[in-house]
Amino acid sequence: MATIKKNLTHLDHYPRKDYGQNFLSNEDLINKIIDFITSKEINRVVEIGPGLGAITDKLKQSDKKLMLICIEKDKKLYENLQKKYFNDTNFQIINIDVLKIDLKKYVNNKTLIFGNLPYNIATKILIKYADSFIGSNTEALFMFQKEVADKIIAKKTKKSQLSTKINCFFKIEEFLRLNQSDFWPQPKIKSTMLHIIPKISEFNIRDIKKLNAFLFLAFQSNRRKLINNLSIEYDKQLLLKKFKFLKIKNDVRPENLTPVQYLNLFDIL
Repeated sequence: MATIKKNLTHLDHYPRKDYGQNFLSNEDLINKIIDFITSKEINRVVEIGPGLGAITDKLKQSDKKLMLICIEKDKKLYENLQKKYFNDTNFQIINIDVLKIDLKKYVNNKTLIFGNLPYNIATKILIKYADSFIGSNTEALFMFQKEVADKIIAKKTKKSQLSTKINCFFKIEEFLRLNQSDFWPQPKIKSTMLHIIPKISEFNIRDIKKLNAFLFLAFQSNRRKLINNLSIEYDKQLLLKKFKFLKIKNDVRPENLTPVQYLNLFDIL
């Protein structure tokens, strides 16, 4: 924590709330993350929001040959790391909002995407990653607000549009749990880091936008029956026929279908 404050003072910078800047300060957890990343069979890491470089610096020390591409929106923090690794040919940093770039341009077939994500846009970043890397072998290690992570893996919560979509195409594993005291400044909530692994799917979804629209329709109201939500766009007699074919009960609620059942239903409709 003292090092973080010292580095920020040196840069004449204070954590920006609008950028969701909470810097990871727990060295034990940082080392666990480094050990995990360096254990993977990869040669490239795309890091979203490197901040002061707590993870960045240790990755560079652990593997000199690892190509590290950082995406940092904050100009002062971007300039700091750019200056530090100016002569490193295996380092690239881009000063841009991650939501405005095509992530696929920065990966190869041995890439891990990592990020201590700003809480206010973490879900948007997850959706961007998911839409970009369905059916690929590009894994991710992302930090989320604990409540959001629980919703993503549908842990002790009802399934949602987001958790259904993510679990259709990705295997989700809880990697780390973090307390408020593991960061500076301390956030008001706990955090969870998730390991996200693309699945090999039998479904060839050509139009992600159509799937997103279908799931949005399905989960429009959890209080209503799924068939009533879908009948806004689809003929009810057709739905009854397809439900019967797929052995789905007519009175099922949106949260009661599995991700595979949703993909089957979307495919057949």
